[in-house]
Amino acid sequence: MDDLDHRPTVSDTPGIPAGPGSPHRLSVFTRIPVPGAAKTRLVPPLTADQAAALQRAMTEDLLERLDRTLGAPTPGAPSLCLEVRCDGQFSPGALEVPKGWAITSQGAGDLGERLARAAREARRDGIGRLVIIGSDAPLLPPSLVEAAFSGLADRDALLAPAEDGGYVLIGVAPERASAAVVESLFAGIPWGTGAVREATAAAAAGAGLRFGELAGHWDVDRPEDLPRLAASIRAQNAGARPHRTAGVLTAAGF
Repeated sequence: MDDLDHRPTVSDTPGIPAGPGSPHRLSVFTRIPVPGAAKTRLVPPLTADQAAALQRAMTEDLLERLDRTLGAPTPGAPSLCLEVRCDGQFSPGALEVPKGWAITSQGAGDLGERLARAAREARRDGIGRLVIIGSDAPLLPPSLVEAAFSGLADRDALLAPAEDGGYVLIGVAPERASAAVVESLFAGIPWGTGAVREATAAAAAGAGLRFGELAGHWDVDRPEDLPRLAASIRAQNAGARPHRTAGVLTAAGF
């Protein structure tokens, strides 16, 4: 699949171009790793403590890799704001966050309301392109994030589908569409089901947004994902492995 598969293109009406100097923002949604509240669908085979440890490890490994790849300024490119949005009360020591990343709360409401809030605050802050990912895809390639920012040059919104019918990434261009139109992407979506991607594409079509899809990826939501994740990590070069996640999986017998 190409970096940006232009299906479905729902409107060819030109939008208002984002300013060349408008900053971009990458927002990573994650949970505070509290036993009994984090990665509960992985219990069993994991214990509640192991599931929370895995949540923390996957988040920290993902942030570290993204920071190493995207954290340094690129001459001539718009500035990139990096943030972690936590579902829960953040306290020092809860997560190891790279220097320079903002830490904020997702706020109240269901996932759709929390995503809409992130988009609304990006628009308020003058962000030209917003990309949101979760921490459930610890092997998500930074190149996919880069493709999302590039794809938003001529798309109002795009996503990278997950194998389970959801998505691992969604991007919007807040400067090109009204707040109400952007937030309509997150309203009435059957979260937690295999119809999330399809419903989001339909919402984009209904709003007249120029919409695209990136290459897909997979996330870690089900017990059967654990051996797959462990095998995928072992297949990587030692220097590129997410060492925290590998350690938790090894200790859990995977």
